[in-house]
Amino acid sequence: MHEPADHSLAPRLPETDQITSLPHGERWFFDGFSVIPAPRGMVTKLCDATRIKQTLQILRQRGLPATYTQIFVRAVALGLRRVPQAHKLVAGYRRLSPATIDIGLSVAGRTNYAPVLVIPRADEQSLADLSQFLSQAVPTTREKEVRDLEGMMRTGWVIPFGAVRRFILRWLQRMFWFRRKLVGTIQITCMPQIDQVYALTMYSSTAIGFGRIADRVLAVDGQPVVRPSVWLTLALDHLAIDGKTAGDLLAAVVDILESDLLLNEAEQAGTAGTVTHAAPVVPARSSAA
Repeated sequence: MHEPADHSLAPRLPETDQITSLPHGERWFFDGFSVIPAPRGMVTKLCDATRIKQTLQILRQRGLPATYTQIFVRAVALGLRRVPQAHKLVAGYRRLSPATIDIGLSVAGRTNYAPVLVIPRADEQSLADLSQFLSQAVPTTREKEVRDLEGMMRTGWVIPFGAVRRFILRWLQRMFWFRRKLVGTIQITCMPQIDQVYALTMYSSTAIGFGRIADRVLAVDGQPVVRPSVWLTLALDHLAIDGKTAGDLLAAVVDILESDLLLNEAEQAGTAGTVTHAAPVVPARSSAA
């Protein structure tokens, strides 16, 4: 028998309509979102999450502070190694092929702007390395968000005109160094409370969203089988890559997650605090297999 929900602790609606003026610090964020181009393409794929759950269980048995996020980050990093042509940035009439895979991970913070934690050289970090890194870096990113917002509230008034702010932000958007510092070279968003995530590309050319892992009916050898699964959604900028390349990248990430590659890497992981070497890249399975 379910207990009745206690609504006394839930946020309450205001008694009357409330209209407030946004402080100048927050206006920078609003102007920033207004000048970001919308995704110019979207591809999705359903992934069998059986190996993902097994990998997480092994990492935790090894004493590592692991979550699904580390597994997703590792899979995307290795997927970009397999499909390097998907790792592009375009600004103006310039195209960048990054020499390092720097993944920007959206972190839930105090505001609705979702601060981004940039994971440098993510492909060179093993699952154990990522578990240790994220367990320390995510709280630091949330603290930094608060400090940055406080600083913007103090100094945002220096440029009070929206047109000027948007001009500056458009100019910065054309700078590769700014975009990489802000969100890395590719973005990841994980939202375990919903099925599918359609991420914004922000200042990158590609963003991959991971939804919740849940039991669903999948076709296995022509038969319906209930298995854990997760939806992957990739938003792309057609100025940087085409739909086929985006599809190749998403397929590579799913192939890695469904294979034994990360499972084997987790089994080789040491105990908490032990630095391990990144696993070698395994060639993609043949489509004829």
